[in-house]
Amino acid sequence: MPPEQVGYVPDKLKKAEKRIRTQSYDTEAWSVLIRDSQMKPIENARPVYEQLVEQFPTSGKYWRIYIEQELKAKNFERVEKLFQRCLVKVLNIDLWKLYLNYIKDTKGSLPSYREKMAQAYDFALDKMGMDIMSYQIWADYVNFLKSVEAVGSYAENQRITAVRKVYQRGVVNPMINIEIFWKEYCAYENSINPLIAKKMTEDRGREYMNSRRVAKEYEAVTRGINKNMPSIPPMNIPEEATQVDLWKKYISWEKSNPLKTEDHALITRRVMFAYEQCLLCLGHHPDIWYEAASYLEHSSRILTEKGDQNAGKMFADEAAAIYERSITTLMKSVRLFLELMIMKQLFIMYGKKDLS
Repeated sequence: MPPEQVGYVPDKLKKAEKRIRTQSYDTEAWSVLIRDSQMKPIENARPVYEQLVEQFPTSGKYWRIYIEQELKAKNFERVEKLFQRCLVKVLNIDLWKLYLNYIKDTKGSLPSYREKMAQAYDFALDKMGMDIMSYQIWADYVNFLKSVEAVGSYAENQRITAVRKVYQRGVVNPMINIEIFWKEYCAYENSINPLIAKKMTEDRGREYMNSRRVAKEYEAVTRGINKNMPSIPPMNIPEEATQVDLWKKYISWEKSNPLKTEDHALITRRVMFAYEQCLLCLGHHPDIWYEAASYLEHSSRILTEKGDQNAGKMFADEAAAIYERSITTLMKSVRLFLELMIMKQLFIMYGKKDLS
């Protein structure tokens, strides 16, 4: 190594560490620390990763980097604890795929593997099934169910029912590669019973065509969104403004009910999935927290007025939870606290107890 380069990396590290002490959201400085940590044994690098996910608790990218390093060292107990800390809170498709691969790769020898794997897929689809990039999870689940050994006609019929159920949910779910999933479903029905396959696929055909149309819009409206962007306080720079605009366009599109469904609970779930993904990247923007909670409160009123008391209460509870989560992130936002007080009063008026 030339003399002028001796000590270059340590100097760079020192500068990055010094920068983070004064500018804790400096992602370029964090990148220097991450690259250095990835070359070290996990025992030495763990404190940096812990500091990283504490600073950026909603970053699927950073959680994934941390977990992958623990996986390389086969620290499976630590891996499971990390998933427990982040998975439900961080709706990042790559993080969830890592989780499914972990279950697949490490639980195969267990007697309860089939049940655990099926539960993991159901869990993943419940949380991430609406993601534009969720096709691989749907397809992997179907292939897993097809591979399950079925002895006897009863077990075979159970397997067919399970596979069909996943196919029929997936072919009406807007996502990239929905056409491939539809073709696979049609081929599957034909392989089971050609006589009833036509009716089975015709029954789903109209909904599939609608979802395929929406999938194309979905792909277009989310193009350009950086879902791996760490959540940092507003910096008022052009790149940030572009991302805020793209996220808001996507959320507005979901609010427009592109599926043209009359199921208001489904509309609300899709809108809130968009908000939840947005907040992973823009969690320091008070207006987005407020809009999300206000939307839930509005949906709660609509469903209650329609007579769906259970869904109305569920969304009211979720609105309250959104406010409580926002406080953790935005303790210094005067505006949010003022609006929280207003919404507390509204919740009390609608029969909801105090949120504190």
